[in-house]
Amino acid sequence: MNILVFTTAFYPSVGGLENQTYNLIEEFLKVGHKIKVITFQADLTIRQGYECKEKKLNVLYNPNLLKVFLLFFWCDVFYMPNFSLKGIWFIPFCPFKRWIISHNDLYLSNRKSKKTRIKLLLIKLASENISVSNCIAKYINTESKIIYNCYDNEIFKIYSDEERKREFIFLGRLVSQKGCDLLIKACRNLNSDFTLSIIGDGPERNKLEELVKNFKLEKNIQFLGILEGDRLARVLNRHHTMIIPSIGEEGFGIVALEGMACGCRIIAADAGGLSEAVKDFGKLFQMGNQQELESLLKKELDELSKPRLSSNNIELQNYLSEQNKKAVARQYLQLFQN
Repeated sequence: MNILVFTTAFYPSVGGLENQTYNLIEEFLKVGHKIKVITFQADLTIRQGYECKEKKLNVLYNPNLLKVFLLFFWCDVFYMPNFSLKGIWFIPFCPFKRWIISHNDLYLSNRKSKKTRIKLLLIKLASENISVSNCIAKYINTESKIIYNCYDNEIFKIYSDEERKREFIFLGRLVSQKGCDLLIKACRNLNSDFTLSIIGDGPERNKLEELVKNFKLEKNIQFLGILEGDRLARVLNRHHTMIIPSIGEEGFGIVALEGMACGCRIIAADAGGLSEAVKDFGKLFQMGNQQELESLLKKELDELSKPRLSSNNIELQNYLSEQNKKAVARQYLQLFQN
Protein backbone atom coordinates (compact mmCIF):
# COMPACT_ATOMS: atom_id res chain seq x y z
CA MET A 1 0.00 0.00 0.00
CA ASN A 2 1.28 3.48 -0.86
CA ILE A 3 0.70 5.87 2.06
CA LEU A 4 1.23 9.62 1.80
CA VAL A 5 1.56 11.40 5.16
CA PHE A 6 0.84 15.13 5.13
CA THR A 7 1.88 16.87 8.37
CA THR A 8 2.78 20.37 9.49
CA ALA A 9 5.40 19.06 11.93
CA PHE A 10 7.60 15.99 11.80
CA TYR A 11 10.56 14.36 13.49
CA PRO A 12 13.23 15.46 14.40
CA SER A 13 11.05 18.25 15.78
CA VAL A 14 10.22 17.36 19.39
CA GLY A 15 6.64 16.79 20.48
CA GLY A 16 3.94 14.22 21.05
CA LEU A 17 2.47 14.55 17.55
CA GLU A 18 5.89 14.18 15.92
CA ASN A 19 6.74 11.10 18.02
CA GLN A 20 3.36 9.47 17.41
CA THR A 21 3.57 9.99 13.65
CA TYR A 22 7.14 8.70 13.41
CA ASN A 23 6.41 5.59 15.50
CA LEU A 24 3.44 4.71 13.30
CA ILE A 25 5.44 5.22 10.11
CA GLU A 26 8.19 2.93 11.38
CA GLU A 27 5.65 0.18 11.91
CA PHE A 28 4.03 0.76 8.50
CA LEU A 29 7.44 0.33 6.89
CA LYS A 30 8.20 -2.87 8.80
CA VAL A 31 5.23 -4.65 7.25
CA GLY A 32 6.14 -3.58 3.73
CA HIS A 33 4.09 -0.47 2.98
CA LYS A 34 5.63 2.38 0.99
CA ILE A 35 5.61 5.72 2.82
CA LYS A 36 6.27 9.27 1.71
CA VAL A 37 6.03 12.26 4.02
CA ILE A 38 5.24 15.86 3.17
CA THR A 39 5.93 18.36 5.94
CA PHE A 40 5.83 22.13 5.93
CA GLN A 41 8.61 22.90 8.38
CA ALA A 42 12.29 23.74 8.15
CA ASP A 43 14.56 20.85 7.21
CA LEU A 44 16.09 20.06 10.61
CA THR A 45 17.89 16.93 9.48
CA ILE A 46 21.06 18.77 8.44
CA ARG A 47 21.18 21.12 11.42
CA GLN A 48 20.68 18.30 13.93
CA GLY A 49 22.82 15.74 12.11
CA TYR A 50 19.78 13.50 11.95
CA GLU A 51 19.63 10.38 9.80
CA CYS A 52 16.38 8.55 9.26
CA LYS A 53 16.42 5.06 10.74
CA GLU A 54 14.61 3.74 7.68
CA LYS A 55 16.16 4.47 4.29
CA LYS A 56 12.81 3.62 2.70
CA LEU A 57 11.26 6.73 4.24
CA ASN A 58 11.18 9.66 1.86
CA VAL A 59 10.58 13.00 3.63
CA LEU A 60 9.91 16.09 1.49
CA TYR A 61 10.31 19.44 3.21
CA ASN A 62 8.19 22.27 1.76
CA PRO A 63 7.75 20.70 -1.71
CA ASN A 64 6.25 22.69 -4.57
CA LEU A 65 2.58 22.30 -5.47
CA LEU A 66 3.24 20.12 -8.51
CA LYS A 67 5.20 17.62 -6.41
CA VAL A 68 2.42 17.49 -3.83
CA PHE A 69 -0.16 16.98 -6.58
CA LEU A 70 1.76 14.08 -8.13
CA LEU A 71 2.29 12.38 -4.76
CA PHE A 72 -1.42 12.64 -4.02
CA PHE A 73 -2.18 10.60 -7.14
CA TRP A 74 0.64 8.17 -6.28
CA CYS A 75 -0.82 7.19 -2.92
CA ASP A 76 -3.55 4.70 -2.04
CA VAL A 77 -4.15 6.37 1.32
CA PHE A 78 -3.76 10.05 2.17
CA TYR A 79 -3.13 10.36 5.93
CA MET A 80 -3.12 13.63 7.89
CA PRO A 81 -2.02 13.73 11.55
CA ASN A 82 -4.16 16.76 12.50
CA PHE A 83 -6.04 18.53 9.73
CA SER A 84 -4.33 21.19 7.61
CA LEU A 85 -6.03 23.37 5.01
CA LYS A 86 -2.77 23.33 3.03
CA GLY A 87 -3.28 19.67 2.25
CA ILE A 88 -6.76 19.58 0.75
CA TRP A 89 -6.72 21.83 -2.33
CA PHE A 90 -6.07 18.84 -4.63
CA ILE A 91 -8.71 16.48 -3.15
CA PRO A 92 -11.47 17.64 -5.57
CA PHE A 93 -9.32 16.27 -8.42
CA CYS A 94 -9.71 12.78 -6.95
CA PRO A 95 -12.62 12.92 -4.49
CA PHE A 96 -12.77 9.15 -3.91
CA LYS A 97 -9.18 8.93 -2.64
CA ARG A 98 -9.06 7.28 0.80
CA TRP A 99 -8.43 10.19 3.14
CA ILE A 100 -7.81 9.58 6.86
CA ILE A 101 -7.40 12.27 9.54
CA SER A 102 -6.21 11.61 13.10
CA HIS A 103 -6.97 14.33 15.65
CA ASN A 104 -4.21 14.42 18.26
CA ASP A 105 -4.83 17.53 20.33
CA LEU A 106 -7.27 20.38 20.92
CA TYR A 107 -6.35 22.32 17.81
CA LEU A 108 -10.03 22.51 16.80
CA SER A 109 -11.34 23.70 20.17
CA ASN A 110 -11.59 27.42 19.31
CA ARG A 111 -15.14 27.55 17.95
CA LYS A 112 -15.00 31.36 17.58
CA SER A 113 -12.30 31.11 14.91
CA LYS A 114 -13.57 31.21 11.33
CA LYS A 115 -10.69 28.96 10.30
CA THR A 116 -11.67 26.39 12.91
CA ARG A 117 -15.31 26.42 11.82
CA ILE A 118 -14.24 25.75 8.23
CA LYS A 119 -12.02 22.87 9.37
CA LEU A 120 -14.85 21.35 11.43
CA LEU A 121 -17.01 21.30 8.32
CA LEU A 122 -14.34 19.89 6.03
CA ILE A 123 -13.25 17.02 8.29
CA LYS A 124 -16.73 15.53 7.81
CA LEU A 125 -15.73 14.85 4.19
CA ALA A 126 -12.84 12.57 5.18
CA SER A 127 -13.12 8.81 4.65
CA GLU A 128 -12.37 8.25 8.34
CA ASN A 129 -11.65 10.41 11.38
CA ILE A 130 -9.58 9.09 14.26
CA SER A 131 -9.63 10.65 17.75
CA VAL A 132 -6.81 9.82 20.14
CA SER A 133 -9.17 10.10 23.13
CA ASN A 134 -12.83 10.51 24.00
CA CYS A 135 -11.96 14.07 24.99
CA ILE A 136 -10.87 14.84 21.43
CA ALA A 137 -13.90 13.08 19.96
CA LYS A 138 -16.18 15.46 21.88
CA TYR A 139 -14.30 18.51 20.60
CA ILE A 140 -14.40 17.59 16.92
CA ASN A 141 -18.10 16.66 17.16
CA THR A 142 -17.77 14.35 14.14
CA GLU A 143 -18.10 10.59 13.94
CA SER A 144 -14.68 9.14 14.69
CA LYS A 145 -12.93 6.00 15.85
CA ILE A 146 -11.10 6.19 19.18
CA ILE A 147 -7.52 4.92 18.92
CA TYR A 148 -5.28 5.88 21.83
CA ASN A 149 -1.76 7.06 21.01
CA CYS A 150 1.18 4.69 21.09
CA TYR A 151 4.57 4.82 22.80
CA ASP A 152 7.91 3.41 21.70
CA ASN A 153 8.06 0.17 23.69
CA GLU A 154 11.49 -0.66 22.25
CA ILE A 155 12.96 2.29 24.16
CA PHE A 156 10.65 2.93 27.11
CA LYS A 157 10.92 -0.13 29.33
CA ILE A 158 12.49 -1.33 32.56
CA TYR A 159 16.31 -1.22 32.54
CA SER A 160 17.33 -3.66 35.26
CA ASP A 161 20.80 -2.16 35.60
CA GLU A 162 19.40 1.24 36.65
CA GLU A 163 18.78 2.08 40.30
CA ARG A 164 15.76 4.16 41.35
CA LYS A 165 17.27 6.72 43.73
CA ARG A 166 15.47 9.99 42.90
CA GLU A 167 11.91 10.89 43.83
CA PHE A 168 10.11 13.07 41.26
CA ILE A 169 10.49 13.73 37.54
CA PHE A 170 8.77 16.06 35.06
CA LEU A 171 8.98 15.49 31.31
CA GLY A 172 7.59 17.93 28.77
CA ARG A 173 7.93 21.19 26.91
CA LEU A 174 8.60 24.12 29.23
CA VAL A 175 5.54 26.11 28.24
CA SER A 176 2.83 27.50 30.48
CA GLN A 177 0.23 24.83 29.60
CA LYS A 178 2.40 22.03 30.98
CA GLY A 179 2.19 23.50 34.50
CA CYS A 180 5.81 23.08 35.55
CA ASP A 181 5.59 26.33 37.55
CA LEU A 182 2.62 24.86 39.45
CA LEU A 183 4.74 21.83 40.30
CA ILE A 184 7.64 23.96 41.55
CA LYS A 185 5.27 26.02 43.71
CA ALA A 186 3.76 22.83 45.13
CA CYS A 187 7.26 21.61 46.03
CA ARG A 188 7.97 24.75 48.06
CA ASN A 189 6.26 23.51 51.23
CA LEU A 190 7.36 19.87 51.17
CA ASN A 191 8.80 19.13 54.60
CA SER A 192 10.75 16.02 53.60
CA ASP A 193 13.92 15.97 51.55
CA PHE A 194 13.12 15.33 47.90
CA THR A 195 14.56 15.57 44.41
CA LEU A 196 12.80 16.76 41.26
CA SER A 197 14.35 16.39 37.82
CA ILE A 198 12.92 18.55 35.04
CA ILE A 199 13.45 17.21 31.51
CA GLY A 200 12.64 19.46 28.57
CA ASP A 201 13.19 22.93 27.23
CA GLY A 202 11.13 25.87 26.06
CA PRO A 203 10.39 29.58 26.46
CA GLU A 204 9.50 29.22 30.16
CA ARG A 205 12.82 27.73 31.22
CA ASN A 206 14.50 30.95 32.44
CA LYS A 207 11.38 31.89 34.37
CA LEU A 208 11.23 28.45 35.99
CA GLU A 209 14.92 28.49 36.93
CA GLU A 210 14.40 31.89 38.55
CA LEU A 211 11.43 30.52 40.47
CA VAL A 212 13.57 27.68 41.82
CA LYS A 213 16.20 30.20 42.97
CA ASN A 214 13.61 32.41 44.64
CA PHE A 215 12.27 29.42 46.58
CA LYS A 216 15.85 28.32 47.42
CA LEU A 217 15.26 24.87 45.96
CA GLU A 218 18.42 24.64 43.84
CA LYS A 219 19.61 21.60 45.82
CA ASN A 220 16.33 19.80 45.28
CA ILE A 221 15.38 20.68 41.69
CA GLN A 222 17.59 20.00 38.68
CA PHE A 223 17.05 21.01 35.04
CA LEU A 224 18.34 18.34 32.65
CA GLY A 225 17.39 19.90 29.31
CA ILE A 226 16.23 17.80 26.35
CA LEU A 227 16.91 14.06 26.51
CA GLU A 228 15.88 11.49 23.90
CA GLY A 229 15.93 7.78 23.19
CA ASP A 230 17.30 5.24 25.62
CA ARG A 231 19.16 8.00 27.46
CA LEU A 232 15.79 9.51 28.39
CA ALA A 233 14.31 6.12 29.27
CA ARG A 234 17.22 5.32 31.56
CA VAL A 235 16.79 8.61 33.41
CA LEU A 236 13.10 7.79 33.91
CA ASN A 237 14.18 4.45 35.35
CA ARG A 238 16.13 6.32 38.04
CA HIS A 239 13.02 8.06 39.40
CA HIS A 240 10.12 6.83 41.49
CA THR A 241 7.30 9.12 40.40
CA MET A 242 6.45 11.11 37.27
CA ILE A 243 4.45 14.31 37.76
CA ILE A 244 2.28 15.59 34.86
CA PRO A 245 0.79 18.88 36.16
CA SER A 246 -0.85 20.26 32.98
CA ILE A 247 -3.00 23.35 33.54
CA GLY A 248 -4.80 23.00 30.18
CA GLU A 249 -6.66 20.04 28.73
CA GLU A 250 -4.48 17.55 26.86
CA GLY A 251 -5.47 15.50 23.83
CA PHE A 252 -3.91 12.38 25.35
CA GLY A 253 -0.70 11.80 27.30
CA ILE A 254 2.01 9.71 25.65
CA VAL A 255 4.38 10.86 28.38
CA ALA A 256 2.28 8.95 30.92
CA LEU A 257 2.67 5.74 28.91
CA GLU A 258 6.43 6.30 28.71
CA GLY A 259 6.66 6.88 32.46
CA MET A 260 4.59 3.81 33.34
CA ALA A 261 6.57 1.64 30.94
CA CYS A 262 9.74 2.73 32.75
CA GLY A 263 8.27 1.78 36.12
CA CYS A 264 7.35 5.25 37.36
CA ARG A 265 4.33 5.88 39.54
CA ILE A 266 2.14 8.63 38.08
CA ILE A 267 0.62 11.79 39.55
CA ALA A 268 -1.26 13.73 36.88
CA ALA A 269 -3.77 16.51 36.41
CA ASP A 270 -7.28 15.48 35.45
CA ALA A 271 -6.76 17.31 32.15
CA GLY A 272 -8.91 16.01 29.30
CA GLY A 273 -7.38 13.02 27.52
CA LEU A 274 -4.49 12.87 30.00
CA SER A 275 -6.69 11.10 32.55
CA GLU A 276 -7.67 8.60 29.83
CA ALA A 277 -3.99 7.80 29.29
CA VAL A 278 -3.34 7.35 33.03
CA LYS A 279 -6.54 5.33 33.65
CA ASP A 280 -6.45 3.69 37.11
CA PHE A 281 -2.67 3.34 37.12
CA GLY A 282 -1.95 6.70 38.75
CA LYS A 283 -3.31 9.42 41.00
CA LEU A 284 -5.21 12.39 39.58
CA PHE A 285 -5.69 15.88 40.97
CA GLN A 286 -7.95 18.72 39.88
CA MET A 287 -6.33 20.66 37.05
CA GLY A 288 -4.58 23.76 38.40
CA ASN A 289 -5.15 22.87 42.08
CA GLN A 290 -1.78 23.52 43.72
CA GLN A 291 -2.95 22.53 47.18
CA GLU A 292 -4.21 19.14 46.00
CA LEU A 293 -0.98 18.51 44.08
CA GLU A 294 1.08 19.45 47.14
CA SER A 295 -0.93 17.01 49.25
CA LEU A 296 -0.34 14.19 46.77
CA LEU A 297 3.39 14.92 46.67
CA LYS A 298 3.58 14.70 50.46
CA LYS A 299 1.67 11.40 50.49
CA GLU A 300 3.88 10.09 47.72
CA LEU A 301 7.03 10.78 49.72
CA ASP A 302 5.49 8.82 52.60
CA GLU A 303 4.54 5.90 50.34
CA LEU A 304 7.77 5.47 48.41
CA SER A 305 8.71 2.51 50.60
CA LYS A 306 5.73 0.59 49.14
CA PRO A 307 5.97 -1.44 45.89
CA ARG A 308 6.09 0.89 42.90
CA LEU A 309 4.15 0.66 39.67
CA SER A 310 6.11 -1.69 37.43
CA SER A 311 5.79 -3.71 34.27
CA ASN A 312 5.25 -6.79 36.50
CA ASN A 313 1.75 -5.49 37.22
CA ILE A 314 -0.36 -7.74 34.96
CA GLU A 315 -3.13 -5.21 34.35
CA LEU A 316 -0.62 -2.49 33.54
CA GLN A 317 1.34 -4.86 31.32
CA ASN A 318 -1.81 -5.69 29.36
CA TYR A 319 -2.68 -2.00 28.99
CA LEU A 320 0.81 -1.07 27.79
CA SER A 321 0.82 -3.96 25.31
CA GLU A 322 -2.35 -2.50 23.77
CA GLN A 323 -0.61 0.88 23.41
CA ASN A 324 2.74 -0.25 22.02
CA LYS A 325 3.50 1.07 18.56
CA LYS A 326 2.96 -2.23 16.75
CA ALA A 327 -0.52 -2.74 18.23
CA VAL A 328 -1.65 0.83 17.54
CA ALA A 329 -0.20 0.82 14.00
CA ARG A 330 -2.19 -2.34 13.31
CA GLN A 331 -5.41 -0.49 14.18
CA TYR A 332 -4.48 2.35 11.83
CA LEU A 333 -3.70 -0.05 8.98
CA GLN A 334 -7.04 -1.78 9.43
CA LEU A 335 -8.73 1.57 8.82
CA PHE A 336 -6.44 2.37 5.91
CA GLN A 337 -7.24 -0.93 4.22
CA ASN A 338 -10.99 -0.90 4.95
